[in-house]
Amino acid sequence: MKILLSSICLEAGTDIQLALYYLKGYLLKNSPRSEVAIQVFNENQSIPAILRKIIRHQPQVIGFSCYLWNIEKTLKLCRELKIIDRDLKIVLGGPEVSPRAQDLLSQEKAVDVVVRGEGEEAFAQLVGSISHSGKGLDRINGISFRKGEQIIHNPDRGHLRHIGNIPSPYLSGTVNLKDKNIVDVPLETMRGCFYRCHYCYYHKNFPVARHFPLSRVEKELKLILSHKPHEVYIMDATFNSHPARAKKILRMFIKHNQGANLHVELKAELVDAEMAGLLSRANAYNIEIGIQSTNPKTLKAINRRLNKEKFKKGIRLLNKFKLYYEIQLIDALPFQGYDSLMQSLDWLYSLRPAKVVIFRLAVLAGTALREEAARFGIEYDFCPPYYAYKSNAMTEAEVKSVEKLFYAMDRLYDSQVFQKTLFAFKAKAGVKISTILQDWVVWESRFKQAIAAYPDFLNQKSPVFLWYLCRKHDRLKLYKELLPGLLKRLCV
Repeated sequence: MKILLSSICLEAGTDIQLALYYLKGYLLKNSPRSEVAIQVFNENQSIPAILRKIIRHQPQVIGFSCYLWNIEKTLKLCRELKIIDRDLKIVLGGPEVSPRAQDLLSQEKAVDVVVRGEGEEAFAQLVGSISHSGKGLDRINGISFRKGEQIIHNPDRGHLRHIGNIPSPYLSGTVNLKDKNIVDVPLETMRGCFYRCHYCYYHKNFPVARHFPLSRVEKELKLILSHKPHEVYIMDATFNSHPARAKKILRMFIKHNQGANLHVELKAELVDAEMAGLLSRANAYNIEIGIQSTNPKTLKAINRRLNKEKFKKGIRLLNKFKLYYEIQLIDALPFQGYDSLMQSLDWLYSLRPAKVVIFRLAVLAGTALREEAARFGIEYDFCPPYYAYKSNAMTEAEVKSVEKLFYAMDRLYDSQVFQKTLFAFKAKAGVKISTILQDWVVWESRFKQAIAAYPDFLNQKSPVFLWYLCRKHDRLKLYKELLPGLLKRLCV
């Protein structure tokens, strides 16, 4: 039986889709005679071009890994594929379809089966059933399927207790690490998440987080790093949720590294001096830290905790070792008003962080927040990526105002051209960083972004913005004091 596993990626992302390789490895382990191919596409490829490549494989079963960024295009492909080959069995899996099986099967007649939750065991059993003319579908836990006009939802499947039994995509040779097109390599050292944040689906309703054996992780790292990738992305939801284990993995990375950078997601409160030093030695120059809010009511509503003192200590240590990281906020969360968000920004910038970003709230299917959205007055788009555009705490106009701040944060802080001037003006004029950012939005609105090399144009105009700032806040004497330093940075 010919099986094709596929997904549509963001162009900027890695082309190694671990989910597909896990499925292939587990399927071949249990059905060695299966003929399994993987074909990954990017979002810029047209439907006709993707169809042509799929048809060349002549699959009898095709499985798509579905996420919020690819679901709409994937469904269009499914409709076209069913027109071309009515006998082709189309299977969907992934976080975007697991919570939506009923709706998808009701609305999309081209889709035959939805695999809910963890897919390795269920998909392997499903392929076995299809190879025997669909017998036994009703005995496969964790799938939903159409039987005539009826949609059948089999019982949920329990999670895999020993995830180490899933063949490693790298150690098994399923991923060709010699491929010169591979730049960034993803790796999971665990599945699930210890936390249950209400806006997030990363835990995927697994009752526990499970770890791959450390012996396997070291073998994978040794092999991956021997091919000298640009970056290794450890995809764990919170890499340092178990600090002692995280330190062991960092030492493995340092031991076998031959120049790669490391990308991880951390909880700042769990960073100590030893961990910060190990991160530095491991070239961890792409670190994500999700704080989402500093508002106690917001944090309680989304089932998160924040220890400000431990957070500050962690950030200071990352700064001490000159590590690059970004701290992430989310805009329209429950009780997260515009002023509340500005207070979070001011507190974070007082820590002199490497970077702060604000993400739009995506009200994801299967999350507790989606179920409670009406309670908090959260209104959102019903098409992916399900962005919220208002809440009881933040008006639609305020959500749009937050969007405009993204570019201000990039130009005044992240670019570093104006960063020292920003802090100097705050200290000497007593004006909050958030106020200066909002002033910049008003000032920048006079220009047309169609100007060639717009960021460079704005950099050259930064002395004009400084004058605007000093005049608005009645601090004209500061202009002569701060201008020389700004001009010096412009010349660098």
